[in-house]
Amino acid sequence: MKKRILSFFTVAIMLLCIFPTTALAVGDVIDFTRDSLNLYPEQSYQLTLKSAADITEYRSSDPNIVSVNESGLVKAIHSGSSIITVTDNKGNQAACTVTVHTGTAPKSVELGTQSIDLYEGDTYTLEASVLPADADDTRLYFTSSDETVAKVDKDGVIKALKSGVAVISVESSSTAVSSKCMVKVNTKQGHTSFSVAITGVLYSIAGDKKANMVVELKSETAEERTTTDADGMFYFENIVQGDYTMNIYRTKQSKKAVASGKISIGAHDMSMSCIINDKEVVILHQSDTAGTAAIKDITLEKTTVNLEVGSSYDMVFKVKPSNAALPTMNGVSDNTRVAMVDIDGRITGLAEGSATITFKTSDGKFSRSCKVVVVSSASTTYSWIIIILESTIVILIVTLFAVSYRRFLKNKEREEGLIPPTRRRSKK
Repeated sequence: MKKRILSFFTVAIMLLCIFPTTALAVGDVIDFTRDSLNLYPEQSYQLTLKSAADITEYRSSDPNIVSVNESGLVKAIHSGSSIITVTDNKGNQAACTVTVHTGTAPKSVELGTQSIDLYEGDTYTLEASVLPADADDTRLYFTSSDETVAKVDKDGVIKALKSGVAVISVESSSTAVSSKCMVKVNTKQGHTSFSVAITGVLYSIAGDKKANMVVELKSETAEERTTTDADGMFYFENIVQGDYTMNIYRTKQSKKAVASGKISIGAHDMSMSCIINDKEVVILHQSDTAGTAAIKDITLEKTTVNLEVGSSYDMVFKVKPSNAALPTMNGVSDNTRVAMVDIDGRITGLAEGSATITFKTSDGKFSRSCKVVVVSSASTTYSWIIIILESTIVILIVTLFAVSYRRFLKNKEREEGLIPPTRRRSKK
């Protein structure tokens, strides 16, 4: 009997190890993203939690000093201090101390730029100031979202450490008044992405024009295909500048390339001729349109960009005419809490919400905008689904074990004569 009991417990422990019980503890502790705030009368601030929770109540210890609504939006009323407490449906709590100051409040933090492009090892002093200039406290506080990429000191001096992206937050004496600047650290020269058109002719080594061949341009992030016509000509449009591998296939269904070669595509429309030499694609001639004409129009690849928190999108620009001098496109976000854009047009989602990114040429003649919608990461939702499923399985296993063990005890008691055997009624 002891062996049977031991086997039951062994199986249960093994199954619990397969589905870690730590998943059940997720959400048992709630915390605000910050434990203290500094505000001035009439200023508001949206409190946020480090992780999702089912909130039942927000409460202020002194509503005459600081009020808070059901979604965690606090509003400073009078000078003093109040503690905001949040409670979830399990009874867990978190607290944040809000101190309300008197005097002329900061209204905004003005930055010299919203995006900076640096190389590893570079330094940059971020220009920032508090408005109005007569605010009682004009001090600024600088922080970096990723100090392994870029650090910032108390004077706003940024040090680029390694390739990547970091967001520098600049906060005034009021927590509600701040601005952000995106820092992109490069290991090589960055560039704004422009899409171009490519016209080409494909020949055999004997000089014959290769008709009905599939031409593929492939990079780390893109793959485009087209088919040559009866004269061996092929055409691509909206190809983003960069380095590509050109692959040639006999048919659309072919999996193995007949020949391959490397090609570098610039920022202007290009014409080219190439041959198939054994298994290699050789570029015979390549010419780019000169970038001297005046710009007549600039378009964005997308006017609406949907991102998950933490993901990015590289905006691509199309300039007309094709031989126009390429402009520098400077992007600015109207909501740096939600999304930011760097000097190369890379848009990064920071928090749920929406923002408008406006791109302007350096001379200010052209301005184009796109809407950015940022949603929570799908992986986060997926993780919660997995946690719920694992928790359900664990509960089911424990329940089945309890039922089986209870039956086992009853059978054992019957065998030992502690429970009279069940008598069946005889049929008449």
